[in-house]
Amino acid sequence: MDEPIKHFYSVAGYKTADISKWVIGDKYVAVMLKSGHIGVCATLGNEMSDDLFITGIPDLNNTSHRIILNAYFNAVFNYKRQYTDIKDIFDRIDFSRHRKIVMVGYFETLFKKFSRSGLKLDVFDIHKESDILTDISRMEERLSEAGTIILTGTTVFNNTFKDIVDISPSGCNIFLLGPSNIMSEEMFRYRNIKVVFGSVFKTGDTRLLEKISEGHGTRGFLPYLEKVYIVNDDYRDEIR
Repeated sequence: MDEPIKHFYSVAGYKTADISKWVIGDKYVAVMLKSGHIGVCATLGNEMSDDLFITGIPDLNNTSHRIILNAYFNAVFNYKRQYTDIKDIFDRIDFSRHRKIVMVGYFETLFKKFSRSGLKLDVFDIHKESDILTDISRMEERLSEAGTIILTGTTVFNNTFKDIVDISPSGCNIFLLGPSNIMSEEMFRYRNIKVVFGSVFKTGDTRLLEKISEGHGTRGFLPYLEKVYIVNDDYRDEIR
């Protein structure tokens, strides 16, 4: 199966005529469709260009284009269902039952919850510096023996997602996390993906776009999002 951006492009395409508003901020890109549906994607310091909004012709090897496409696919797919249960990952997964936990992408707030619960895990992040991070040279080793992987959705646009998924051992539980996630059951076609945690926004909420255009990151637009999730059928009984 193709990596996610290529896969979703083959499924949904990319139509600039469907876009009503867009913004490129220092930390996020946001796309609003004419329906008012909104998608976002973190930029992680990558240099961005607005040319895809003008030409409408994506280059799937261009990181800037991949980020915009990721946000576009969020807007297309994240509103295709009703979310009846709105919860944080730590409220839904009993991590005390999980072994060899690896976090790819440093989610500081979530890490603090692990620490307060006395749960240990390896954390890898090439974009951040912290004393709690495990040496990046050990990442492949830790992933290959992991029982649980908490994986940032930004691995989709930077094209490391499939490498990480493919190296995960049989029976591993992978939880995708972050506002950049594409909330589609298509993600469960990739091996070991059990739950996708993401965000949806109030239809037509221009306050979100204003925050992103001002350079805010996730914390800056937290008041405007709802944390939601979708579950693979083979893991549904594990959600508490």
